[in-house]
Amino acid sequence: METSVFNISHAAFKKALLEAGIKKHQSVIDDFQNSIREMIGSENEGDQEVRDMTQQGFNAEQIHRANAVGDQVSFANREMEILQNMLPTIEDISDTVKLGSVVVTDKDIFFVSASIERMKVNGISVFGLSTESPLYQVMKSKKQGENFSFKDANYRIKEVF
Repeated sequence: METSVFNISHAAFKKALLEAGIKKHQSVIDDFQNSIREMIGSENEGDQEVRDMTQQGFNAEQIHRANAVGDQVSFANREMEILQNMLPTIEDISDTVKLGSVVVTDKDIFFVSASIERMKVNGISVFGLSTESPLYQVMKSKKQGENFSFKDANYRIKEVF
């Protein structure tokens, strides 16, 4: 069995990752909410006569945009719920890849949680990976030392915690 890739507590690192992920994800939700506020605000601006002439097309476009942002907000809120639900058990360590795992491969480091952009925690770059992603599906339940392939890449798991 290999020694740990990190010289820090696995439990503490996972907790720091989750906290950073929640913060980053909240920022995404805030951005969506700001977009919605801007869309609503833009309806009340502009020349009345021009607005009357283009209202029908404008409304259709606004409805389409609002629906798209609404879908993104719903998705982001579901993922935030997943992150929040992970809080009580995040410091648990498992030797198999599952929700809450940090997976150190020969190519990258993944935090199985939600779709979170790459983040740096304690100087370590980590990619947040949703359990719905195809990449997670091929690494699910694997252990340290095992290999898996995704698209044209082969991965070797160096560590799971």
